[in-house]
Parts: sequence; structure tokens; C-alpha cells
Amino acid sequence: MAIDPLKLIFHVLILIMSFPNSDRNDASRYHPSDPDCAYYHHMQSSDVDRAVMHDTALADDVKLVDAANRVHEAPLKNPGNGKFCENDEQDDEEEEEAELKRQKYRRKSFSKAFPDIPALEFDSTGDVLDSDKPMLKIRAITWNIAGHHPKEDMTELLGLIGMKDESDSASLISELEDDDDMKNEMHDDAEPAPLESDLIFIGFQELSANPMAPVMNFVVMSEIWQATLKRRLAVRNYMMLQSIRLQGILLLVFCKSDHLRHIRSLETAYLRLGASGWWGNKGAVGISFDAYGKSICVINSHLSPHDHAFDDRVRNYRNILSDLLFPRRHNVSTILEHDFVIWMGDFNFRIEGITQDKTLYYVRTENFPKLLKHDQLRRAAFVEGAFSTFKEAKIRFPPTYKFVEGRRNIYDMRNPAKIRRPSYCDRVLWRSLNDSVKVQPLEYTSHMEHKISDHKPVTLTLQIFLGEGVEQFVTFDPIDAWYVGENGHFRYAARSGTHYSSWDWIGLYKVNHHSFNDYLTYVWSPGGGTENRGVINGRYLTRPGRFVLIYFSSEHKCGIGYSEPFDIRVRK
Repeated sequence: MAIDPLKLIFHVLILIMSFPNSDRNDASRYHPSDPDCAYYHHMQSSDVDRAVMHDTALADDVKLVDAANRVHEAPLKNPGNGKFCENDEQDDEEEEEAELKRQKYRRKSFSKAFPDIPALEFDSTGDVLDSDKPMLKIRAITWNIAGHHPKEDMTELLGLIGMKDESDSASLISELEDDDDMKNEMHDDAEPAPLESDLIFIGFQELSANPMAPVMNFVVMSEIWQATLKRRLAVRNYMMLQSIRLQGILLLVFCKSDHLRHIRSLETAYLRLGASGWWGNKGAVGISFDAYGKSICVINSHLSPHDHAFDDRVRNYRNILSDLLFPRRHNVSTILEHDFVIWMGDFNFRIEGITQDKTLYYVRTENFPKLLKHDQLRRAAFVEGAFSTFKEAKIRFPPTYKFVEGRRNIYDMRNPAKIRRPSYCDRVLWRSLNDSVKVQPLEYTSHMEHKISDHKPVTLTLQIFLGEGVEQFVTFDPIDAWYVGENGHFRYAARSGTHYSSWDWIGLYKVNHHSFNDYLTYVWSPGGGTENRGVINGRYLTRPGRFVLIYFSSEHKCGIGYSEPFDIRVRK
């Protein structure tokens, strides 16, 4: 068969484009001997140190754990034509006894090696919060969308009450081709309804179901989902703070506009894990920022698939923990140095050690505690020390994988050669550095009504006390009004405490803008002094409306100064 040379060249170029940069998130400049690398000088208290030590530290318990796992993976007695006998009490008692032994050995192994380090805390109820203090509500959403367009109502998924979502991918694609001004005029007169969450973190996996799909497939799907979500959330007074995509892995952070003044230092990072680190179909992306004076890190990861790849998934976790860095954030360059961390994604940990029929029986009878005893994430936590110091709320929902696409609650059993045992692949975990950041989970659930993918989305809504607000670096003088076609003048004062650059700029935005990229026009910063003047050219002031000026800092990657809303009018 003849090989098309143009196709061959195209695929080689795509592969080259996906290679990591030589600095790979600048990780190479962080060496154990580097005195500036806080991470390596604090390995004594980090998960990576535990991971490196773990194999030798547990040498005395290997035989006990292996024996327990053999009991765990033994086939069920009397399967009875492939159907689980619900009345077989003897099997249940034997299984319970084996499970108790297994859990005992796992916990003993972990605690013996690391007596001062807590394992991943399952069924966590979080902290007790003082109701008199101001709180932030955070909603974290993870969803493996299997390469599909947004075709379903996402109102409940996003936590937006009383808002009908009329998502339609065809209309959205045509909408993306419209004039940008149309986006800025949407919902000008709409009154935002009360919001469930102050911050929304959204992590998607598999923007394309084909890991070898052309790069443009991932780009187009990313733009479609981002545009859909920005449009849906803008009417509720949300703005997209930041996004990052690694092939099919996408992470978005939305913030209620009331809190924008208290956000600082946005930074992104990514890590490829597919094909030994050369391909991004598996990996992780992260966004780091400060809110109300505390550092927050959000991680979205897609780990190695298949039942037998347990060791690969644990290795993925360790690689992410050690290599996903935010080098420009000197005090919190690693994940564990942040005050608060959300880690979500398609972890791909499976149910193991029981038959397909018994798994389905536990699902049908909603006996999730028994089912979760066979969850690989628990083995990863208790034997391998994975995600130690993280917490997960109690699971009260059925496994989120693998379903028949297009059917609401039907697990995929159609192809015997590709049957996947129902499993809790999709998870959301959190971690606080110390008691200064208290967290209380409010809801941890799956959304079974969504059927476009073979995964169900999972959401965690929590309440968190961070701290007091932060002062503005830039303060604008009040603006009475500007007029269409006339130059608009403004004044502002910049206080000390941050770096002001000639790359800073001041943008003009509609009040209900979607992101920092939605400016109508901008001017470079006139300076960082105590009294500064600037002007917006009148030829860009083409229509009346309600507007705001934002001082965008190239250091913080976000706005550090916001004017009060003002009108642009037509002069009579």
C-alpha cells in the first residue's frame, strides 16, 4: 500500500509540535542542589519523599499485603450461571472477613512506614466553620466528555438555579463566527440572579475521543465549550479568570465579578504523561492564583486507563506532584505549598477483586460502602501513600463509568471483549495546608441526567473561609460620563507593593464582560506613579452603554485596579 508523503509529513509535524519545551515548565532549573528551590528543600514533608521512600519502607509488609490482595482478587464461589446469588450469606461473610484483613494490612503498612503522615481521608466531613465569618462557595466540576459538543442543559451541573439552558452546538458554532461586539452586548439589561458559588472550577477530559486527532480538533472543541460556558455564566455575573488546555485536557476557572478585586497572581502549568511524557493525551494541567490573600491551586488530571494499569496511575500521581510546577510563583511553586488545593479529574482508578455481576448487584441495591471497599484509589492511598493529606467527601452515588452513550443510566455491557466493570473513575479531592483555611463540603454528587458521554460528571460544592480582602494596587478617579466619538480621559493612582511594567495595560470593558480578553480597546499603562493620566481614543467609543476600566498587570496576569461603572452616552 502506497504511503501518502504529505500525510506522513503532516503527522510528523503534529508529533513535533506536541514535544515538550526544553525547559518543560522550567522544571529543569529546579535541582536538589539549587538553594532557591523550596520544593526540594522541603521534601521531608512532601508526598514525593514518601513516594521515593515507600518501596523500601514497606519491605517488611510486602508478603502480608500480597497475601491480602490474593484473598481480595479470588473469584466468587458459586457464581450460578454468571448471576450473583443475593442470598449467599456465607460468601458475604467470607468477603467481609477478607476485606477487614486487607484493610488492616494496608493501614498497618502505611502507618508503620509513615507514622506521622495521614493517608487520604475518605468520607471526610471537613471542618466546622464559624457562621459569623464571610465564606466563599466553590464548585468543582470534572467531566470526561468523550469528544462531544455541549448538547445538554447544564443548569444543574453549573449550580445555576432557575435558569433554562438552551445549549445547541450548531447555533453555538455559528455564534462564534459573529461579530465580537455581539458577545459584549449580551445581557446588558439583565439582572443577575443569586449565585450558588463564588468560584467555579471546571475540568474536562477527552475533548476529542481520539488521542491521535489533529491538533485543530482539540482547539475547536475547546473554543466551543469555553464559549458555551462563558455565555451561560456571564448572565449570572461570572467572568472567566483563566483557562489552560493540554490536548484533550481543559481547565477553566470562573469567578463572580464581586470577587475580582481580591484575585492576584494567576499562573498556569501543564505536564504530559502519555507516551512516557512525550504525548499529552494523558497528563495534568493546573491553575494557581491568590484569593483574599491565600494561595489556591486547581489541578485537572487524566491518568492512565485500564484495570491493570494501577502502578502506572500511582506513578502518574507522583510525577504530577513532583513535576507540575509554577516557577513564577516563588513561594508556592509546587502543588503542596498552596494554602488550598482542589485536585480533580478522570483518575481512572477501578473497582477490583469482585465479579461484574456482584458489582452490578451492589450498584442496584445502592450498597456503595461495600462497593467502595474494592476501589483502587483506597489501595493507592493505603498501600502506596497516594494523595496523602488530601480529603474526599463521602460518596453517595453510583460509579460514574462506563455508560452507554445516549442512554441515561445503562452501563455498557454490549461488547464482551471491551466490558468495563463500573468504577469510580471521576473524583474531586481537596487539601488545606493548615488550619488557617477551613473547608466544609456541602455536596458531593454525580449528575446522572447527562448522557452524551460514557462518563457522568461529578461535582463537589464546598464552603471555605480564606481570609480578609486585599487592597487595590490601582485606584481610578470617578468617571462621570464619556461620549460616543469623543476621547475619554481618566486618572488613577498606583500604590507601592507590586511591580508596574510598561507591558501593563488599561482596558475598556462592557460591564457584563466574559473574560479579560473581552476588552473593546486598550491603552498601554502611562505609568505606576501616585498620579497618572490616560486617554481612550474616541474612534473606539462607537456605542452607548455601561462600561468599566480595568488595569491589567503583566506580573499578576489579572486586573489589579477597577474603576466604578460609568456611562458612555450620545451627546445631544
